[in-house]
Order: sequence, then structure tokens, then C-alpha cells
Amino acid sequence: MKSSVILLLFLTFSLCGAINLPFYAKWQSLHSTYFDTLQDGKELSWDECYRAEFGFRVHPIDNVMMVLETETEQFFDEPHLSLKTLIIGYDFGKLSWEAGTSEWGYGAGFALDRNPILQRGYQPFRFQSMRMNSLGMTASLAKGLSLSARAGGNKHNQASALISLRYYPDSFPSHKSLTPLYKASLTQDFRAMDNHWRTPVSITALGFTRHFPAASFGLQTALALLPEWEATEAHHELFAISDLVIRLKGMPNPALGAVYKKQNYAPYETQQYQFRLEQGIGDYIRLIPQSNLHIIDGENMWQHRIFARYDLTSPNLRGSNIGLYYDYSHNASEQGRHTFGLALDFVFEPNF
Repeated sequence: MKSSVILLLFLTFSLCGAINLPFYAKWQSLHSTYFDTLQDGKELSWDECYRAEFGFRVHPIDNVMMVLETETEQFFDEPHLSLKTLIIGYDFGKLSWEAGTSEWGYGAGFALDRNPILQRGYQPFRFQSMRMNSLGMTASLAKGLSLSARAGGNKHNQASALISLRYYPDSFPSHKSLTPLYKASLTQDFRAMDNHWRTPVSITALGFTRHFPAASFGLQTALALLPEWEATEAHHELFAISDLVIRLKGMPNPALGAVYKKQNYAPYETQQYQFRLEQGIGDYIRLIPQSNLHIIDGENMWQHRIFARYDLTSPNLRGSNIGLYYDYSHNASEQGRHTFGLALDFVFEPNF
């Protein structure tokens, strides 16, 4: 397995160098030791998890675009390299077509999941995650307004269709690292098989993000409707996630986050509330204390963390950092767990 990974890396680097493709690579890992008196005979334990990703995203060449992302994750002691995303498309101007495979779901990319990375494991989506192997079309309806449709699916979810209406009034070309002032999306998702119930499901989702000079706000909600089907009763499942980040010059920056999910199987209702502060120490060090309250079917669990992060400054390592953290978690009836960890988040992306 190791030799095949090395060979693939060598071929990728050679291909990128031969045709000047914008290669990128990511490494994310958590290494932690925890002390838990409830684990009789093994109070002190070690844990780690990691993921690595590499690929390239080609700027349109003769109206042709391509995205290739591969990744490997830790499964016990052996890494398994897998295809994350492969998209090939053609842009006609007002209309574009694309075919390929990518992950799809709801609740990814929110700030409350970033300190440290891999806090929730490897799954980037919190609700109705799936793989979409599809043919897609995107039409530009007006400045900043687009309509896209994808049809395909996978063996688990069976046939699937996705329709999205997006409004990015201050949008920029995808290859620029600029952020729209705000964006909104309305998505309708049809799947022949739900992730859990193995019955048809309709998912309607609304997303909104707004960036202010001194604050950012994000929200996504999703409603899954499941009809009566064989042994499954007609019901609905609800998901919502939101966060607010405030940036105060020369002062600690507060942030709030909340997640809510209700479903018809255990855990039936989960809630998460997070409060955190972020304070700069010099130009490169960030100190981030945070508290999380998880409510799982009415039972509370608290998690308190202090996270210190050193940001790297190289232009080709934008967003890379090294972090150390101490974590104390407990619920109402049990003694707490103490965790010390090292968090690494490295991104290599040459400035083309």
C-alpha cells in the first residue's frame, strides 16, 4: 500500500510539473493523550486520527475545467487511499456542464468545527451525507444568480436528483480567494433511498451567509420528508446549524455556534451550543478558550477547552497552523476526562 501511495504521489507531481497544474496538499491530524478514571486499568490512554488530501484544481483552459481530489484516512493501522472528488466540465458562458463524483450533504464549513480540526472525525457533513456520481448543469440567470441541476446517485442512495438556486450578488470567479459579502442558496434534494431508512426522501435546504466588516454570520437548515413506505411510518427529520463570529480590533473576538438535529432513531434529539473567544498574542499566536454544551436526548455533556495556535506565514502555506490544547469534558453523573493534544493543520498551495 505504501509503495502505491508513493508511486501515485510521484506521478501526480510529474503530471503537475509537466503541464503546470496547480497542485495542492493537506495534512490534518490530532494526537492526544487522555486521563479517565472510569476506565479501570487503563486510566491513561493515547488516541490519534489523521487525514491527508492532495490533488489539483485546474483554472478553465479553453473553457474546460477539472478538479481532482484524493484523500487517505486512518483506519486502525493502515491508510487507504480513495478518490474524494473528480469533476470535469465545460463552460459555454451562460451555461456549463460537468460530470464526475463528489461528496454532498448539509452542515459543513462552519466555524464551530475548526478548533481543532478532526474534532468530529472525518465526516465533513453533519446531516444526510452522501456521494453524488452525477451529470450536472449550471445556468446563469442574472448577475450573481444561478440555477444548477444534477442527476445520478450511488448504490446506497440509489437514483438521486439535486436542484439548487444560488444568489451570490457580490460573487467572484471561483479561482480567486475572495469572499462574497453574502450568499444565499435554496436546494431541493430527491433520493430514492434515505441514508438510514432505506426509503425515498425529499430534503429541502436553505443556506445563508453574511460577512460584515466586523462580523460574519452563517446559517443552514434542512428538512427531510419521508413518506410511509413498507415498515417506515411517514415522518420528518430536521437539522439546523448556525454561527456568529465577531471581530473586534485589539480585543478578544467572541463567537457563538449552535446545532440542532431531530430524527426518528437514536439519538432522537441532539443539540450543541458553543461559546468561544479568540485573542491574538503578537502576530502569529492565537489563544482560543471555548465551552461546548451537548444535549443528547435530554442528557447534558460539557466540554471545556483551551487551544493555543501558531499560524505559519509562508504564502504557499496559507491557513497552516500548529496547535496545542487541553480539554476537560464531563456530564452530570460521572467524573470528567482530561485530554492533552497536538493539532496539526498544514496546507500546501502554491500561489499561482
